[in-house]
Amino acid sequence: MFGQYGGFGGPSILSRNGGPSGRTGSNPVGFSVFAGAAGTYTTNLNQVADSTVGPSVYFRDRLGVSASAGVQGYKTGVRSATSVDLNVVYSWTRSKDVSRGLSESLAFTHSRQISRRVMWFFGANGQSTNRSLIFSNERFSPEPIPDLPSPQEEVFDTRTYLGNIGTGFTFQKSARLAFAVQGGAFGMERRSRSLVDSRGFSGGGSVQYSLSRRQTIGATFTYGTFYFPGRYGETQYYSPQGVYGLAISKVWTLSLGAGFYHAHTDRLVSVPVDPFIAQLTGQRSALEIFSGDSKGFSGHISLNGNYRRWGISISGNRGIAPGNGFYLTSERTSGTLTVNRTVSRSASVSFYAGASQLKALTQTVGNAQYYSAGSSFGYRLTSYLNFATSVGLYRTDVAGKSLKINRFAASAGIYFSPGEIPLHIF
Repeated sequence: MFGQYGGFGGPSILSRNGGPSGRTGSNPVGFSVFAGAAGTYTTNLNQVADSTVGPSVYFRDRLGVSASAGVQGYKTGVRSATSVDLNVVYSWTRSKDVSRGLSESLAFTHSRQISRRVMWFFGANGQSTNRSLIFSNERFSPEPIPDLPSPQEEVFDTRTYLGNIGTGFTFQKSARLAFAVQGGAFGMERRSRSLVDSRGFSGGGSVQYSLSRRQTIGATFTYGTFYFPGRYGETQYYSPQGVYGLAISKVWTLSLGAGFYHAHTDRLVSVPVDPFIAQLTGQRSALEIFSGDSKGFSGHISLNGNYRRWGISISGNRGIAPGNGFYLTSERTSGTLTVNRTVSRSASVSFYAGASQLKALTQTVGNAQYYSAGSSFGYRLTSYLNFATSVGLYRTDVAGKSLKINRFAASAGIYFSPGEIPLHIF
């Protein structure tokens, strides 16, 4: 099921932030670099200030500059494929208290054809960022390693560390039938003491059967657990799904999945005590162990179209998630739309829109809702220099709209990108 992939998407400066990229070039070895600088303007940058009396949040609108650099490469052989992606961004604003500093992302994938029927894959991804919007679209490979919680669903611009790792095997039983097993782990740590870290493990398997050259059916099963270090809380869950794939035409493909999730959670909750006890002790609340089960629909839908000059991607997902540091175990629902258009040999433009919701399963708090929309434009000035600009609107409603954050972000800059260099770097 997961064996029909190859390589990874390169740096494509003209379509950066336009969604997942595809295979770059046709060389068995490719190596590309980019570097640049841009002016930025962002509203409602925020910071969580921890103190003895409790956390507080303050907001700032800030002009700034950013410098970025990256190295990306891949190598494909007769029996293996390897990719590496390193991005570094330094952001500077007039206030050192709001989102000033480095953000880094490093991703590595490797797969090998062990035999005519068996393939092994391995993937790892690590990030460190001080803003909730940086590296929000860094996932470029389709290997089924555990997804990181989306940085775009973070509420506060605090220093956050993310990492995941996964491995597995695929077995091609016949020309029509394939099996896969995989497992992995993730971790997410936030510098603010007021926010909750998370860790997790997951494993699962899948089977896929080709009804014809255009239709496939199958089933997946995932089992996992995640917990919150420093807090008493752990969730164990499983999720079976049926899947269906259809090549509608040479341009359009459709993927559907439907099933359910079941989650069991143990955690500590604060409950009020009897008024008489509160009067005697002065303590108005106490901690008790909460143990409960949650069930719900899980599934996904993906519709993709790829033409010579433009592409469109529509996707939706529903499942269980470890939250965002403010929300713990949650049901996550999301939808995205991305459109890329190559205007000419030197220019391209992309548009995106998205919405997601976190519904807390073990907390008495309103839903968190996220909305985003924006566009980016790139123009190749010379063989090595590119101009790129982007604008975006973001809205976050937390705890039943008791906390609302509206953000506008814009940037424009010059980037050096010589394109793919077919060098033997591995």
